[in-house]
Amino acid sequence: MKIEKLSLLVLLGLLMFTSCINDDELEGQFESSATISGFDMTLCACCGGWIIDIDGQEPDKRFSELPENSNIDLQNSTFPLSVKLNWSESNEYCNNGITIESIELVN
Repeated sequence: MKIEKLSLLVLLGLLMFTSCINDDELEGQFESSATISGFDMTLCACCGGWIIDIDGQEPDKRFSELPENSNIDLQNSTFPLSVKLNWSESNEYCNNGITIESIELVN
């Protein structure tokens, strides 16, 4: 009888331990939130690309393309667009560029 109760207790403990969800999993797999405000049509050496404000950082960053698996159509979108993304620094646009690794629209 003691072995059955102990086994049940261990089983319940393991079940509760494996069903816990940490905060990182709840927030998803994205490291930043951002707003894409449109295409930069300014004519200068460091201008051009799509303007993106990442987590309110100054100055706004620029990018030239989205990942292939993205379902965002920048050419036909209404701006601003709220997104979640993973990104890395790029030396495009006079070191103000980024490379987007993954991105998702926020509804």
